[in-house]
Amino acid sequence: MRVFCGVRNIPENPELAAPGPDPCAGCRVHSLKPQTRCDPSSSCVRTTYARHIERFFRKNPGLAERFWKDDYFETRAIVTRYLPQDLLEKMVRDSDETVRMNVALFLSPPRLVRMMEDPDREVRIRVAARIPVAFLPMMASDSDYYVRHQVALRIAPSALLFMRNDPDPEVRRVAARRIPSPHHRLFQKDPDALVRIEVLARGGSDLWMEALEDSDVRVRFWLAEHASGEALVHVAADSDPFLRQIALRRLGEGKGRAVS
Repeated sequence: MRVFCGVRNIPENPELAAPGPDPCAGCRVHSLKPQTRCDPSSSCVRTTYARHIERFFRKNPGLAERFWKDDYFETRAIVTRYLPQDLLEKMVRDSDETVRMNVALFLSPPRLVRMMEDPDREVRIRVAARIPVAFLPMMASDSDYYVRHQVALRIAPSALLFMRNDPDPEVRRVAARRIPSPHHRLFQKDPDALVRIEVLARGGSDLWMEALEDSDVRVRFWLAEHASGEALVHVAADSDPFLRQIALRRLGEGKGRAVS
């Protein structure tokens, strides 16, 4: 429930309170009202309506430093956009995860090291997406799969060797796609079919031939649609009639192009 101006921090009145004769009474920037152009109904720093708080600081970014310790988490989260780096760095241990998420978004990448072990996964995801690449190996064993996924997308390809046994198949898919050749062959026998397909997609007729007896139809379906040469001929004899049909159609198209 929205609470306006001077009543936001009154604990015994948590419900929406009707503004008094002067709803701005008690506001710390009340004396600056002619300059701030604030309005309790649209641009206000003492409301719980985030859009109105944002509008206030968009008009008055120079006042953000007065509110980085504000009691209301939404205000602290919004001012992060307008704070200098040294002050923003003081908020990396804020008690609210929403505030820390915004800190991770606006703090300069080299200063994000202190947030690599934040207790909130959403914060760590943002850190992994922005922190300098040199620090990413320190997050490669994070407990959350999506943090590791972000790491795998950005880490130096040579460092992906340390992620080849990641417990999450989506992380291994990224690793198989980005790791330097010939190390992608380390994923050739991965237990997940989609990881094995990433290996095949990097090319190599020898890999295709070795995958012809793969037990997962998705792997053989990929071969039917993408393989060529002898591998495609073998798929045309697959036990699955649908795969045979795809392979025979592609072989026929290839002959037609050769004739023309």
